[in-house]
Amino acid sequence: MKQTIKVALVGNPNTGKSSLFNVLTGLNQKVANYPGITVEKKIGRCKLNHTCNADIIDLPGTYSLNANSIDERVAVGSLLNRNNPYFPDVVVAVTDVENLKHNLLIFTQIKDLKIPTILVVNMADQMAKKGISLNVEVLQERLNTRVILTSTHTKQGIEELKEAIANYKTLTRTPCLNINNLDVAYFENLAQKFPKENAYKLWLIISHNVDIVEASKEIDLSGWANTKSDSEIKRMKQRETILRYQFINTVLKETYVVDTSKAKNLRALLDKILMHKIFGYLIFILILLLIFQAIFEWSSVPMAWIEQQFSSFAEWVATTLPKGVFNELISQGVIPGIGGVAIFIPQIAILFLFVSILEETGYMSRVVFLMDNMMRRFGLSGKSVVPLISGVACAIPAVMVARNIESWKERLITILVTPFMTCSARLPVYLIIIALVIPQGYIFGLSYQALTMFGLYLLGFLAALTSAFILDKTLKIRKNKSFFIAEMPNYKTPQLRNITITVFEKTKSFVLGAGKIILAISIIIWFLGSHGMGKIQSC
Repeated sequence: MKQTIKVALVGNPNTGKSSLFNVLTGLNQKVANYPGITVEKKIGRCKLNHTCNADIIDLPGTYSLNANSIDERVAVGSLLNRNNPYFPDVVVAVTDVENLKHNLLIFTQIKDLKIPTILVVNMADQMAKKGISLNVEVLQERLNTRVILTSTHTKQGIEELKEAIANYKTLTRTPCLNINNLDVAYFENLAQKFPKENAYKLWLIISHNVDIVEASKEIDLSGWANTKSDSEIKRMKQRETILRYQFINTVLKETYVVDTSKAKNLRALLDKILMHKIFGYLIFILILLLIFQAIFEWSSVPMAWIEQQFSSFAEWVATTLPKGVFNELISQGVIPGIGGVAIFIPQIAILFLFVSILEETGYMSRVVFLMDNMMRRFGLSGKSVVPLISGVACAIPAVMVARNIESWKERLITILVTPFMTCSARLPVYLIIIALVIPQGYIFGLSYQALTMFGLYLLGFLAALTSAFILDKTLKIRKNKSFFIAEMPNYKTPQLRNITITVFEKTKSFVLGAGKIILAISIIIWFLGSHGMGKIQSC
């Protein structure tokens, strides 16, 4: 019987963690939610060698274990609670070679929990272009762990990583920081009270407020009288961060060198253009027009083919099966219901294709940042842009995307206003009405009918913004003042493998999630149409 090792992928956002997860697991993965919350979890199976496999969980991206958002609390809870079904045997801390200093913060924190940890320095294929050199041997010695250079583009280091995971028991558990240095008396008292527990683990539970950390159920803290006020705990957290960065700076001075004369960087130039206060919006609008054009033009042929196939199949079933209720159920209820889901697959897939490309290249993060200031005036955030764009294809997957918005009020408003966007299901109705009501003619080379269609989409967007503004003013929900701070990822060439997996998984999620409801409603509509209240009473 093969051994199964539980592995957690941990790291900052935009370090290539999910790309590494896709390379390790391929399509052998599943996506779901953590119990009771809307944070997405991804779990996959990877074959390490002939004797063992790995169950890999891709934890939400987080900058440190001092959690603030729901996503970060999920990551912290998974690493603190040994009773958690996702508690790992070994952690793979994924870092970006260009941002190693900032990425190492969370690595040192995990190491201090004394969980076997492997450090992955990702995007190693970019080192020469960026003029970066890294002394891996010295870095391994200073961090007391296995360090592996990887690249999801070239597959560099993947087999080495699998071998390291399989032999995780050989990893040392030496901490990076002596947590007692924060307050010697405080931590000595804590050690006397809980002699068998990890001091840093106790500190994280106490400093996070035990009510929000599942790990608190594992340790009875009822007898612990916390002598520190909230402000003192906050200052200790700040001191901890300073001490960690002092350690990281010392290590990187010995191991990490950047030769700026060799670096080739177009990022600053591209950011000036794509995030310009005028041209940035114009470029984004042009990209949206391209996406909308592709959604409707590219999908028209496969949608027509799918509709014809289901129509022919329903007709064949109706003429082949014996006449009766069962025949009508299948030919008029079930098949049209399945067809009603399948016909939107091309549009959904094309939408997710473009969104995945924009995310892979790093452009979507810049769009969110660009739009944040404008969207906040209407009670939304920059992250609301993605659900609103997705709503053009279908409101159901668009609402699912809104789960990434941290503020509960902003997330609720986004979910409520997204259906105002003109989705593809309304398109046939609009086309028929426009063809009947709007005369043919042109102005500045654009037809009246095309302009009318554009106006309907614009009207939907304006209705969403107006409704969001009204909801923001009327909903009596406390909204803490929030600020949007994000580290802009580097521009990257999209990987076909990652895009394919993302499109497949998200399209499958739509089909399985929305498909059940659409199919059920189709059967109900068939029943009411064929055996309505009048016919039931006459029976």
